[in-house]
Amino acid sequence: MKKLFLPFIICGLISLAVAPKASAQADFGLRAGINFANVNDRPDNFDPDSRTGLMVGGYLNFKVPMSPISIQPEAIYSQKGFKIGNGTAEVDYLEIPVLAKFSFAPGPVQPHVYFGPYAGFVLNSEVSGNNLSVDIDNTQTDFGGIVGAGADLNAGVAKLNLGVRYGFGFTNMFENGDVKNGVFSVVAGISL
Repeated sequence: MKKLFLPFIICGLISLAVAPKASAQADFGLRAGINFANVNDRPDNFDPDSRTGLMVGGYLNFKVPMSPISIQPEAIYSQKGFKIGNGTAEVDYLEIPVLAKFSFAPGPVQPHVYFGPYAGFVLNSEVSGNNLSVDIDNTQTDFGGIVGAGADLNAGVAKLNLGVRYGFGFTNMFENGDVKNGVFSVVAGISL
């Protein structure tokens, strides 16, 4: 249970530390979503199913003056992994993306697209199934990219945002493995 709360505490502390300093310069927001995680670049004889998990965290959105572009660093707790047979490989990360966001059509509904790199630091790595759970010594940092699209909805004092994103790993999920993360996410959030 402690492993589950640690990522929330880390994301909360990061958000509290940076939000007051950045509030005059950037929009601060919270985001949550559902991950549909699997693996890419896998051997032909390896065909796992996706693991459904969650993602939650915060972000800052720094607008480039006189431009539809903004830079958006995030701190996200993200559950990834895959299922195979009766077992599940669960690899949870503190993910730090830095995204370039392009917004279109200013108004009450503002569509946007974004992309950028991320670094993911392992918080939990285990294999579970058949009422057993085994921790895996996995310190492999996950480097990858994110592409996404969505819309910001102006709700007066705050903006709601909805969207989808895909994260693809450039590095192997495990030190001695030959698979990379691939995660499709449906996300929602609020910015102040």
